[in-house]
Amino acid sequence: MNTFVLQTDEGAYADDEITSALFQNLLDRLYRNDIDFMVLQPNQPIQESSYLQVLGAFAVEIRMLVADGSFIQYSYISDNKDEVLSIFLDYWERGELPDLNHWKDITGSLTKPTSLSIVTKIRKLLRAKRVPSQVPIDDTALDKS
Repeated sequence: MNTFVLQTDEGAYADDEITSALFQNLLDRLYRNDIDFMVLQPNQPIQESSYLQVLGAFAVEIRMLVADGSFIQYSYISDNKDEVLSIFLDYWERGELPDLNHWKDITGSLTKPTSLSIVTKIRKLLRAKRVPSQVPIDDTALDKS
């Protein structure tokens, strides 16, 4: 049986503290911007997912683990608190994932270039010695006397 940890920016809740009423309360607080996020993490992946989270009011995200050690992260924007509650309760109570067919793959936005690749790009620019061309100034436009 899976156990869970529920994390917010104000602290964490152990498995025995998690209830449907707690989810409702935290989603209400997210909606009012009293807290910034809520992350539900099982101790064992659920159908290859490592966590379900909601940010603000309401960007829901799920991270799917891939056999090669990488991940795919999906995002879904909802303005319906009851829909978000249902997604979390299905995940927590039944181990069911949401239908990801309408979710956006945001993995690419999460992978940041390494410092080395940034340094390499700067070196290439400096070595190319490219100087931006000057934009000619139209002196006639300045002289309006």
